[in-house]
Amino acid sequence: MDYRRIGGTDLDVSVLCFGPMRSAAKDGNDNDVSKEGARALEAALASGVNFLHSSYEYKTRWMMTDVLRKHPKRNDIHHVIKLPVPDWDDGSFSEAKFRMRVEEALDELATDRIAVLQWMWRIRPDDDEHRLKMLADVMDDMYAAFEKLRDEGKVGYLMTLPYTVASARAALDTGKFSGLISFHNPIEMDMAEFFPQMERDNQGFLCIRPLYQSILSDKRTSWDEVPEGHYLQRVRKENPNAFAQRKAIAETFADEIGDSMTKFALRFPLYSPIVASMITGLNSVEQVEQAVATLDGIEAKPELFKKAHDLWKADFKT
Repeated sequence: MDYRRIGGTDLDVSVLCFGPMRSAAKDGNDNDVSKEGARALEAALASGVNFLHSSYEYKTRWMMTDVLRKHPKRNDIHHVIKLPVPDWDDGSFSEAKFRMRVEEALDELATDRIAVLQWMWRIRPDDDEHRLKMLADVMDDMYAAFEKLRDEGKVGYLMTLPYTVASARAALDTGKFSGLISFHNPIEMDMAEFFPQMERDNQGFLCIRPLYQSILSDKRTSWDEVPEGHYLQRVRKENPNAFAQRKAIAETFADEIGDSMTKFALRFPLYSPIVASMITGLNSVEQVEQAVATLDGIEAKPELFKKAHDLWKADFKT
């Protein structure tokens, strides 16, 4: 397993970050899905993965608790958790709720410290005007609450998922965040605008959604292969050109892709040196083994990253 340092931190994390969103039954049922999810987490830790992403919203931490409480490597693990405070209709920042989410994560993950808090921007109406106003309203109180927890040794660093370019710019301008956690793949490269600035300012980036909801995978190549009622139909409404974009990527990077779009998409975020780790859902031992093998010996490739960014700017940017 390869490791990278998250910019602006002392955290050396595995380039693969285990995501447990669908790795266990949400009702706490220790069924076959949950058993395989536990085996997947154990396999990830055995392979050298030391970075785990989780959220109370996933309702799968109970499986992680069962594995981590007795695991010999639990004190070597770095955790990143989602932290939506305020959350949609809360209206204002609550230090008590902020602390509660951290404390419950510490207990459920059997750890003394959460390495990275992923602050979520959630407000209604969900647009930049209201989101940026919320940032201005809560930033000082939220950062003060973070500092208290950091001084107690319970948390390490504060990062954020900004959703939009305007929000990312505003977050970085505060100087309070160690970096960004956001979507990054050949179809979604909005955040790449900030990479040069973030490298200069020694800030980190963690990638989520590398497979773009499985469109950048080997599963299917057109909308005709997506059944009615499938979750990808929501993606179709947002981006009806997604599979046309996939085709353009396949043609442009045919040599790099070879026989697997999935492997290419998993590697792609890490071709940029600012990306420290890639957060992806892993629900089985097979998925873990494939991802670990795919990312073995991964190196930055600035020229390939630039090629993809040029394609995105020319054909995909909206």
